This record gives sequence, structure tokens and C-alpha cells, in this order.
Amino acid sequence: MADAQPSQGRSKDTRGVWQALTRKSTLSLGSPARDVLGMARTGSGKTLAYLIPLIQRLAASTARTDGPRALILCPSRELAVQVLKVGKDLARGVKEGSSSGANRMRWSLIIGGEALDKQFATMTSGPDIVIATPGRFLHICVEMKLDLRSVEMVIYDEADRLFEMGFDVQLREIVHRLPTVRQSLLFSATLPSSVAEFARAGLSNPALVRLDAESSLSPDLKLAFFRVAPDDKSAALLVLLDRIMRASPDDKQQSPQAIIFVATKHHVEYINAMLEALGYATSHVYGSLDQLARQRQLRQFRERQSDLLVVTDVAARGLDIPVMDNVINYDFPASARVFIHRVGRTARAGRRGAAWSLITSADIPYVCDLATTVSRDLFSKEEDIVGDIPRHLVDEKTERLASTMDETAPHLKSLRQVMQRGESMVQRSKSKASINAYREAKAAQKAQTRGVTDRVHPIFALDVAEADGRRMELMAAIGAYAPRGTVLEAGRPRDDPNGKLMQARRQLLERRSATSTRAPLDRKEDKHIVGDVPLTTTQRYHDPDYFMSHTSATLSSAKKFSLSEEGSFSSQLRGATVDMAPDEGGRARAQKASQLQWDRKRKRFSRAPLNSGNEKMIRSESGALLPATFNSGRFETWKKRAKGSRDDPQDSLGRNSGSRELLSATSVMKQKAVKHQRKMKNARPPQRR
Repeated sequence: MADAQPSQGRSKDTRGVWQALTRKSTLSLGSPARDVLGMARTGSGKTLAYLIPLIQRLAASTARTDGPRALILCPSRELAVQVLKVGKDLARGVKEGSSSGANRMRWSLIIGGEALDKQFATMTSGPDIVIATPGRFLHICVEMKLDLRSVEMVIYDEADRLFEMGFDVQLREIVHRLPTVRQSLLFSATLPSSVAEFARAGLSNPALVRLDAESSLSPDLKLAFFRVAPDDKSAALLVLLDRIMRASPDDKQQSPQAIIFVATKHHVEYINAMLEALGYATSHVYGSLDQLARQRQLRQFRERQSDLLVVTDVAARGLDIPVMDNVINYDFPASARVFIHRVGRTARAGRRGAAWSLITSADIPYVCDLATTVSRDLFSKEEDIVGDIPRHLVDEKTERLASTMDETAPHLKSLRQVMQRGESMVQRSKSKASINAYREAKAAQKAQTRGVTDRVHPIFALDVAEADGRRMELMAAIGAYAPRGTVLEAGRPRDDPNGKLMQARRQLLERRSATSTRAPLDRKEDKHIVGDVPLTTTQRYHDPDYFMSHTSATLSSAKKFSLSEEGSFSSQLRGATVDMAPDEGGRARAQKASQLQWDRKRKRFSRAPLNSGNEKMIRSESGALLPATFNSGRFETWKKRAKGSRDDPQDSLGRNSGSRELLSATSVMKQKAVKHQRKMKNARPPQRR
């Protein structure tokens, strides 16, 4: 590793502090080589964590092979180009004293959109390291009948994005062609179930290395939860942008940037259109967005041409986004791990950050689950992070939004209807919280309703004056009003028999309730009876002689003396696996790399019909179905053309220059054929006179 210090220094200046990540990965990649499953957020330096040991291993090896020795698979062309640039920068720092130095370390880039002939020539030259996207690399392998037995190390960069984009079939076919004795490194920002299944099947005796894993909340992170009604979430978002972040559309100087997480792509389209109609500079990204549009939106956000980025969980996974000061959860996630993954983009590297979350009454059980996961009582008065937004601020933004829909942006109504339908699909497919979470949520709601002025979040304490406090008390009393009469008594005459029956019944129930309610004890008179002992409520009681628990009573003590490995890969994999909610609001499904095809007749891109049956398929060695265009014979045509281009200069050299160099057998045969044709053409029979 001493030979690569100059390039490491340059990369350190551009990437920041990454020594801990590289050290942990290098220890896992030591001798003997072992498969590694690394979890690291985007931008944490995992590219260096696998490139430095890779270059060190190839530079120290003296064996020379005809095929590639290392393979790096990336989900996108841009990431592959970025890895190639960083790898060449690191390889330039390797000294020439190595047996296989930087001068003989050859790199190859195999991505879609490039000419196949150029990639044929690159792979024929025998590169050491191949950086490729799965689709084009499998095409090259089938077309060239490429032998991959020389591959020593395989690296899957951004594995979650690889499976999300629908490269499952290509990856399994590539793995089938690789040798069994190899080292596999799989890096992913998150660990969905598809990646976990592939890790179990494709890795041999792997080790789970969590590089800068988001397993807990940062101590520099400020949390705030605002209770809102479902119909007031858009107005509450505008209040947050205007009052808390000070990101007014009129202030273009030092407005902070923020990421807004929503549930589906329909939410993205509505929130983005709403903010743009109100004058905010926004960018948006969701999973099925076109790749070029995705890059343009991210470039605008990185260059600070926009201050707000509206994303979904699926789209935000794998994005190289700089450290943010604010994260806004427009839709609260159903999983605590997803919440930690969201807010993990702020409060990094010693910087302070804030996470603002809008929660409805249906989201409170999930907040209780989050409190259990992070071991914090979020509803206590000491924390003081859960509260309401003042009603007059929400009403003001609601009126402004309604006027905007009516005057300048009437299309927002249709987008809002589509978003509401998507929200209903999300609610139907959302996982349930734990039973204890629902109990805690019910108790928390009862505790919050005891006081009215204490329900306002402390951040808005200055916005609520004494008059506003009395106004809120009046509004709360009006909202909590319940009529004494029943529905059978309302609107009926006094002599109606049904009305009299319900009135008598209601009076009877009120008398019973009054007699059963006991007056509170006077602590001065009954102090000797009650004292300071707190009263306990009756809980469930199970007699241990008649009821059997679902767990053993000695389970905790047995774990202390257990000889089995607690930190096995399977148990760690189960603890780290988390699935993101899909963009569409329904079931998760793989997204294809390209969903459009060029229509020659209409001269435009159109969506390809499902199961059209026009595309011919071939059966690979592993039994997978691949497009017939993968084996079209273009490589054989290229070889013949390349061979002819190598022979022609020699032929012209022998005919025109008079050189004494020996000609090839093919050139000699060609010259003899040309001479014979000329002789037969010039030979004419003599004319008789």
C-alpha cells in the first residue's frame, strides 16, 4: 500500500476522511481473501474502499493471464465512468518497481451506448480490470464467447440499484460464467430482500462489513414532529418552508437546501408542481424517471440552482447527494430503519442538522415504534419535540394554496386527486405497527388532550400570543363539542314515542354514570390511607401453573452459555435487511432499464407492448432466456474485417515499395492470382490474314 500513497493523498483531499472505511475494508480483504458484503451510504468513500485493495492485489501479483482479472459491475454508465476515473487516478500513483506496475495495468470500460467494434477491440487486447454495466457486458460475453475463468475478484457496486433496475437475470447469468474460486465484494447503501437473497446464493462464507452504517440517530440531529390533519399536510409543508427554514421564494441569497421525502411518484409530481407554482426552486426524482431527466434534476440541485429536492425512498437510494441541513418527511415511513436512512443524510461529520416530520393520527403508532428503536421517549415533556402547528398559520397557507389552484395553477387539482388515490393504495399496502405501539399511541393521545395550550410545538411558541391562546382554547372547545341528545331525538316532536324512549334511556345511563363515579380523595384527610404510593392499574394476569409462555423462562440465561455464534452472517443479514416502499404505491416490482423504444413509423419513442412476441430469444448455458441479438455474429464479422485490415498494409508494402521483407502466404497467393488474371486478360489469339 506504500506505493499508492500519492494518489491516496489526492483522493483524500477530494473525498474527505475515509481512512476508517478503507482500513476496515482492507482488513476484510486481507489474506486469505474472503467475500464481503459492505453497507455504506452513498458518498462515504466505498469506491476507494475496494479500489485500493484491488490495485494492491493486482500490482503484487506476478501471474499474467489472457483474460480479465477483475470485474466491477455498476448500475449506470455515469457511475462506471466515475469509477474508471478514480481507478486510473489511483493507479498512476503506483511505482514502477512493482512486477506488474501501473504501466502494465490495463483498464476497460464496457457500457451501453458505445460502438460494439470498439469494445470488441478493447476486450481482445486483454485488459486487467473491466468496469461494465451488466446488460452490455453480458452482450459482449455471449457475442465473443468470452472466457471468464481468469477473473479473481468481482465487485458489485450499488447492488441495490442493480436489482432495482431489473438486472437480476443478467447478474445471475454473469455469475454462472465466473469461476467458483473467486472473491466477491458486494456494496450497497441499503439491503433489500432481493440483494440479501443474492448474497446468500452468490457469496461464499461472506463477512458483513457495515461501513458508516446508519444504525442509530446522530447526536447532532434535531428532531421535530408536527401533528397535522391529512388534508392540511400541504399547508403545513409551506409553513415549515416559510417559518422554520426561512426558504422564502423571495429570498434567493442564503436559503438552505432540503430534501423532502414523499410516499409515491404521484406525491412527487404534485408537491413539485405546487412548490413551483408558489415560486420555489425545486428539483424532483423518482424511480421511473428517465435517466437523462434524473441527471439534469440532480445537477441542478448540486449546483444550487434549486433549493428543494422532492424524492421517494426508492429514488433517494444510491444518490450521491451532499450533506443536507434539513430533511422533511412529508409522509412518515412505516419502518424505523427507513426513517433512520432518511435522516442519515443530515448531521454528518460533526455538522448539525434537523429532521422535520409531519405526522397524522394514523402515524403515531409508527412514531412509537421509532421511539422504541432509538430508545427515546419522544412524547415526554423533557424531549418536547412533538406538537401542533398554530391553526392560523395553517389556515393562511391553505387560503393561499386554494387561490393558487383557482387562479394560476388549475392543474394542481387533478394532480392532487391522483395523489390522493396513490395515498389510499399506500395506506392499504402499508405494514402494521406493533401491538404495544398502538397502546402507547392511545395513551399518548390521551395525555396530549389534557392540556390545550401545551399542544403547540415549542418552535411556534413566539407565534402564539395570549389572545391566540384563548382563541385556540375556544376553537378546541368548539371542536370537542358533543351534543347531549342522540340522533333519534334530534328533529322529532316532543310527543314522539321513540324520542321519549331514547330520552329516558339516556337519563338512566347518566344517573348510573354519576353514581359510579367517585369523588377524588382529599389528600389532607386521607393521607394516612393513600400516602405517596402511586396507584397501579390492573394488567393482564396469567397463572404460570395453567398458562405456557411462547418463550422459555431460561432463554436469557441459556444465551449466556451458548456455544453458537451470535453474530453469524445469516442473523446479521436478517437484522440489516430492509425493503423500501415502491414508487407506485402498490407492490414492489423491478424497474426496467429502458421502458421506451423507438417507433420508426411514428418517428417517436413509444412504450413497448408487453409480451409482444416479436423478440426472438436464445437459451444460455445456465438455461436463462436472452435476446437473440446477443448472438448475432457481429464479432465474427469484426474479426474478419480486422484481419483483412492487418493484411492489406503488408500486401501494399510488397507490391509498391520493393522491400525485401518476407510476405505472408496469403499475400503471395493474392499476388499470384492477380498475375494470372492479368495474363489471361492480356493473352489474345493471333489474327489470321
